[in-house]
Amino acid sequence: MGIAYASKNGYLAIVKETTYATTPTTGWSFLPVAEDVAIALGQKFLANEALTGSPVMTIDQVQGVRSDDITFKCSIYADTFPLLLVAALGGADTVTGATYYTHVIKLLNSPTTGSQPPSFSIMLFDGANYWTLAGCRLDTLTIPFSSDGVVEATAKFIGNPAASTTAAPTGATVANPSAEVMIPGWSAIVNIASTPIAYVQSGELVIARNTAALFAEGSQSAYVNFAGPIKVTGKMLAIVATQADPWSAASPAQALTRDQLATVITFTDPNDVTATVNHSVAFTMSKTQYMEPKRTQGKVFVEVEANFEAISNATDTASGLSPISTTTINAVSAAYN
Repeated sequence: MGIAYASKNGYLAIVKETTYATTPTTGWSFLPVAEDVAIALGQKFLANEALTGSPVMTIDQVQGVRSDDITFKCSIYADTFPLLLVAALGGADTVTGATYYTHVIKLLNSPTTGSQPPSFSIMLFDGANYWTLAGCRLDTLTIPFSSDGVVEATAKFIGNPAASTTAAPTGATVANPSAEVMIPGWSAIVNIASTPIAYVQSGELVIARNTAALFAEGSQSAYVNFAGPIKVTGKMLAIVATQADPWSAASPAQALTRDQLATVITFTDPNDVTATVNHSVAFTMSKTQYMEPKRTQGKVFVEVEANFEAISNATDTASGLSPISTTTINAVSAAYN
């Protein structure tokens, strides 16, 4: 009798590596991820297209280099999401507080280490096999949000060739997912130039590292998975609720002039009913240039949309320049790196 494996039996675990591309046996964290999690097994093949006296193209193929990647979507849980912030930014987690802890994570600027964020091992059980990718570095972290949805993040990591096994790696045998509650999008606060913008409907924040697998002679897998310079972009969609909307009209017109103002996006869990301080994740971009405003009348009300890019500055970093910094409040006392 045939068998099929259930996706719902799957789970994902992630752990920060102490030694690059070496999977630890302890310290795994479990991220409840959406079912469309995917591993791309990026084995390349090199074709022989020599002339053979026949009207054919390919007469042989041999294996080339290989680099795998994994993409997954998860809700922003305040206890585990800082792992993805460390993967994106790499800076030290500065922890303060008691009972409720504030974690400030900024961009790492360290020429002696190539300013590389930590590497991670990621394990995905897809209901049939356990796939473990070591040496993973984050490529992109995309955070869309809308007033009528849940705040989620999509992360893409570039890693070494995945190892497939029928048993879980040590330390990741039993799923132990986050007990945090999902954050609804309506609880998001968008603050521009110290002013809350109450009529934002939705938005998106993208942190990109342009990570690439660097290959060298003697190995089919990458010499290193290398994170490039950070770029932070996004967009906002808002109801036109004033004749002086901040991006396109009247005196503000921030998207039509060089007007690099601070933007803070804060996602707060409103269901921490017993908490003195609600858990939250905030992104601060001290210089944000809005651009390309578009006003539309396709609905029964007028909307305005604008793209933005966070500009590097000395406020959002502990050293050098950075376009963004993050602040997470949760009940975790330990630093994430």
